[in-house]
Amino acid sequence: MKKILCLFSFIVTVFVAQAQEQPMNGRNMQPPPPRAMNKEQRERLELFSIQFITKKLNLTPAEAEKFWPVYNEQKAASRNLMQTAKEDEIAFQEAMLVIRKKFKKDLMPILKSEERVNLALKVDRDLLNRMRNEMMRRKRQM
Repeated sequence: MKKILCLFSFIVTVFVAQAQEQPMNGRNMQPPPPRAMNKEQRERLELFSIQFITKKLNLTPAEAEKFWPVYNEQKAASRNLMQTAKEDEIAFQEAMLVIRKKFKKDLMPILKSEERVNLALKVDRDLLNRMRNEMMRRKRQM
């Protein structure tokens, strides 16, 4: 009986040891780095963004003509801030708030109401959330 118990515990130990994640070449496997988008993917994403925002804000052609340069300027300023951001989180958030306040002020003559300007700020955040959710969905499918 002792021999059977020892043999059984040895077999269980071997299975448990093999079930552990094995490091690859002496290091843990890291997920592959994110792939850069090609030109076609970037253009499709840009087209989707334009359609999504235009539809949600119900922009007229005249409003869209004035809206997109202001929107692109705000996006470029945000992108530059993120690339040059220092370690100070409070200073980063204050700078981002200054950019968003300027965006709001610049949109007021175009969209003509506080409600539509606030909607523009919310739609931008909604777009980012949708893109993030879609990326997560696609990553799970891989």
